Amino acid sequence: MYLTLTLNPSIDYYIDLPQGKTLLTGTSDAPAVNRSICERFEAGGKGINVAKILRRLDAKSGTVIAAGFCAGFTGQEIIRNIELEDIVAKFIEVPGNSRINVKARDGKGIETEINGSGPSVGPGDISRLISVLSETDFDTLFLSGSLPGTVDPDTYAVIMRSVLDGKPDTRIIVDCEGEALMRCLPLKPFLIKPNASELAALTGMKLNTASSLKDIRNAASKLKDKGAQNVLVSLGGNGAFLFANNGEYYDVPGIKGDAVSTIGAGDTMTASFIYALDRDGDMKKALEFSNACAAMSAFTAGLPDSDSFGRIVKEFS
Repeated sequence: MYLTLTLNPSIDYYIDLPQGKTLLTGTSDAPAVNRSICERFEAGGKGINVAKILRRLDAKSGTVIAAGFCAGFTGQEIIRNIELEDIVAKFIEVPGNSRINVKARDGKGIETEINGSGPSVGPGDISRLISVLSETDFDTLFLSGSLPGTVDPDTYAVIMRSVLDGKPDTRIIVDCEGEALMRCLPLKPFLIKPNASELAALTGMKLNTASSLKDIRNAASKLKDKGAQNVLVSLGGNGAFLFANNGEYYDVPGIKGDAVSTIGAGDTMTASFIYALDRDGDMKKALEFSNACAAMSAFTAGLPDSDSFGRIVKEFS
């Protein structure tokens, strides 16, 4: 049973501008008007993306649970969107409204995001969530995405410690940034998945997607030394790198194609890696599979559908 946690979910509002048009910004004297040619809404947040991808990879009905906080009419739309995908929703209501994130792509493929702040979440709400988790059956927990601005940076670590106290064999995957991730490392998460820029920020090393594999390995080693069992690094168009808990490290090259949107590609890599590992138990094969799925996501407007994932599953079977 998979459970994904999204503490600050959103309605993601995607906007595409006409071919060749750049996103205009206003001045103090006059607003700028941009007119889109395509719009769509999705329930968003890294944990929700992971849940959707697991279902589209053909995880059995009822085996994927999405939990977190929701608020107001936007929160109800998030739950409706999740349940349409046959994902079990266990969200706790808080006052206010869940955020709306605007994700605009101009006619030259440049993406701009304006993310809302979301509702206020307090210590009592975190306690309520922990109670729900203690009463829910799952063996794999994904802690994904940014924390609400009203909670302490060690919130994920608090949740993780509580889950492990009650269910010590739970496999926990952490995909977040900065101090929130660093505070989870002493609890030995099964997997963390930074991208190159996040890995640089966490280790103080100068890294990018084109950095040498030696430098990526050295940086990943620093996080393993702090407690991470497996470190999966997404390198965008340059592929991915894995420093595994058996001491081995693997890398796969990038897959060529025309990137449409990178939004959700990292979540696709996280979900598909765990899915493939559960199918075959092979770390290298799981890395190759997740790299292919992440590329498919980058080449697609929105998350790939079940048929698209099905073709990759068949290719790796």
